[in-house]
Amino acid sequence: MMNADLHTLYDALITALREEIEVFSELHGALVQEKEILAGASVDELYASNAAKEESILKAGVLEGNRAALMKKIAAALGLDKKGITLSALLPHGDETQKEALQECRSVLRSLVADIQELNELNKMLLDDSLAYVQKSVDFLGQLIYPFGTYMNTGRLRENNMNGRLVSREG
Repeated sequence: MMNADLHTLYDALITALREEIEVFSELHGALVQEKEILAGASVDELYASNAAKEESILKAGVLEGNRAALMKKIAAALGLDKKGITLSALLPHGDETQKEALQECRSVLRSLVADIQELNELNKMLLDDSLAYVQKSVDFLGQLIYPFGTYMNTGRLRENNMNGRLVSREG
């Protein structure tokens, strides 16, 4: 049977995990929104999205610290090694309701973290593609301004060639 202090610590851990789930859900939503913003190319919306992500990440860091401290307290109360303690190690020591709640929280957090990693990777690919598109546009404009390349003695194309012209004719 579980003592009252340990029962309270388990309940506090479950509450902390549920708060983490809420914050990770916010972060997940911000990443989904960021994906849509990246496709629409709105700089102001992107700044707002980044601010929301940063806020979620800061909250998650604080909650993770709280969770780790609670897990160490529970491990100490159970006489377990506090170093590297995991939810899996704590599961068998809770009552049935707490075991179920911890298992559910662990499962939801794992799923959210996996989704966040996948969304983050997709958004990174969108950003990389956007940067490549911008670089090609800059290169194209450079060719308009400096259309004729000249070669150096080495046979390589001379960069920053100033021989080209951009002509505008009105009339």
